[in-house]
Amino acid sequence: MIQFYKPNKAVTGNACSFWLNRDGSIMSSMIKQDSWNQEKRVGSFSKNKGNPQKSVITKLSRIEIAGIIDAIETNREFSAYHRSKKQILQIRFCPYMKDNKQIGFSFSINKQEVEDSTNKTSFVIGFYFPEARLLKHDLEIFL
Repeated sequence: MIQFYKPNKAVTGNACSFWLNRDGSIMSSMIKQDSWNQEKRVGSFSKNKGNPQKSVITKLSRIEIAGIIDAIETNREFSAYHRSKKQILQIRFCPYMKDNKQIGFSFSINKQEVEDSTNKTSFVIGFYFPEARLLKHDLEIFL
């Protein structure tokens, strides 16, 4: 498992994990930040774990993982679309830009309920270049 935590004072951060299941499937999760402790300068995500409005879990195919690796290697964008009985997920991994300069990569998941298209939420996390390199390494091991 590889985990990234990106809390901030504004409590708009996200945590992201990738892991290999026992059955060989590759999973990813994103959780929204729930609090910030100014004294310790740390954020928490635990209250939002399992909350369908504040977290998302998706199973990624081997081709989708290869697409993320390819995006890191070639600086291209990768996107995927998942639809189940309950939700629609739009997944995107692309260059992360700040002040017209690339500083890494961005991973986002937009989640929408099938029954209620107004019930949607977005998750996004940035990976600086060293973090993207580490992510690529671990995803290659998962493959």
